[in-house]
Amino acid sequence: METTRPRENSEVDVPGTQALMRGLDVLMAIGMAPEPLRFADIQRVVQLPKGTLHRLLAALQRQRLLRFDDRTRQYHVGSRVFDLARRTLDQSGIIRAAKPELTRIARLLGRPACLYVRDGRDVFVLDFEDPDAANSPMVRIWPRQAVDSCAAGLAMLAALGPDQRANLIRDHSEASQIEVGIDLSRALGYALHTERDGGTTSVAAAVVNPDGYPVAAISCPFDGLDGKAELLHEAGRALIEGARRASGNAGMSQGVSHILPTAPGKIDPRVVPLPTGRDFMGENPVWSPRTSRLYWLDILAPALRFYDPATRLSHRVDLPELVGGLALRPDGRLVLLGRHGIFEFTPETEDLKLLVSPEADRPDNRFNTAAVDALGNLWAGTMAINHEPGQGSFYRITPDLRIRRTFERTGLPKNAAWSLDRRTLYLSDGGDGVLRRYPVALASGEIGQGSPFVNGAAEMGVPNGICVDSQGHIWVAMLGGWAIHRYTPKGELVERIVLPVPMPTNLCFGGRDLRTLFVTSTYLRLPPGYSTLAPLSGTVLEIEVDVPGMPPNLFAAK
Repeated sequence: METTRPRENSEVDVPGTQALMRGLDVLMAIGMAPEPLRFADIQRVVQLPKGTLHRLLAALQRQRLLRFDDRTRQYHVGSRVFDLARRTLDQSGIIRAAKPELTRIARLLGRPACLYVRDGRDVFVLDFEDPDAANSPMVRIWPRQAVDSCAAGLAMLAALGPDQRANLIRDHSEASQIEVGIDLSRALGYALHTERDGGTTSVAAAVVNPDGYPVAAISCPFDGLDGKAELLHEAGRALIEGARRASGNAGMSQGVSHILPTAPGKIDPRVVPLPTGRDFMGENPVWSPRTSRLYWLDILAPALRFYDPATRLSHRVDLPELVGGLALRPDGRLVLLGRHGIFEFTPETEDLKLLVSPEADRPDNRFNTAAVDALGNLWAGTMAINHEPGQGSFYRITPDLRIRRTFERTGLPKNAAWSLDRRTLYLSDGGDGVLRRYPVALASGEIGQGSPFVNGAAEMGVPNGICVDSQGHIWVAMLGGWAIHRYTPKGELVERIVLPVPMPTNLCFGGRDLRTLFVTSTYLRLPPGYSTLAPLSGTVLEIEVDVPGMPPNLFAAK
């Protein structure tokens, strides 16, 4: 059996750490070996005296970093290493930012989608999604690779500045050829790399932070038989879009100061998690009296979701682009507000028909919300894909598809609702975490000067989704606050329902008598460690309340 001696650190040893470094060498030798090692195998790799090696092995076993199998006399990586790895993945903001895109791309292309990160002059797979994982007994192992020997590395090199890039490849014997590949990657927007034997070709696009620095790359492998140029370039375009979305997720303000470390009290016993599975970012729930179903969106998957309380079954329809708004039509069809416009969607056939595109001149924006008023007008907000505040607008679209831009360059318009007398518009803004109320004339679309109604705060989260009940009280999903609040029209907090999720996103009334509150949530924007603290994050919750809500308004587009 051949084993490889752990690569020595080129840095100068830190005084007093000899025993620690030896212990790490032992742990790495066992963890990196192609198969479990016996004592003699380990000694051959690390070249330590028997007594020293026995003491190090005993210490590592005591800390559960190693496990010894009495039957085979072999050493294995211990349970604590796996626990540390799991917690590290839970804390990874890059994984949370890219996970929706890995899932979407794996489904779209029908092949594994990998998230690579760079470690010096190497890259390695931090996470991946496999489209056939449920049906395959295979366990995939992705080897560490040199930064210049795969598409993921080239994509990250192409996104670096010239000095940083030159520093990574200056000693390479084929630096000039690598530069050619980097130039091609910059021109295409994605990288291609084929192994020397003409076998696997990989395609990748870089994920960048708000400063434009490449923090990761999303990559897909193609074997020699299916690596046709048309297929590769089509995959490249999909990866560019996925990496762009992931970059926007990575740049999202996490609002950590507005996320309470724990729930502010006992979880309300009325809260029931539904068997809908986990959404990356559940949003825009709408109850359909026509079908007795709850519809909502998983914005960043992206997908249309629906749930039937009678059967307790949930479904998903994968969508071709990011969709941030949802409304109902009288004939049972839906209205979806996507990145490239407002569409009519037929659930039975999954057909999409473009109705209107208010922001065709703003390709870096997407729709983020949808609401319908009592006169059947659709109100919709947009935002920048990278979550930069002040780039979106707020629109009123009449049933005959006339468009009025009511607010220009808003912060991050979230969700809208109206008072029972139709004279007040409530609109939450993620840019400053404030829910405002505005005097409004629905017939003309005229909106007056707004005033704060609910201000977000570190001790309660920020207002996000909103709806109004039959008494005119306003229900608010408090993002980061583990709760939903009920306010009087005067702005007095009269009820708080504590939830098992820190990030409720939106809510609506539904059920047979409209006394059920359905609450969507997200886990994508959770700070490190919260996925373990709140495992129900991303699920839909239902809550039975005393005061019913109002029937949903319908957008009767002609």
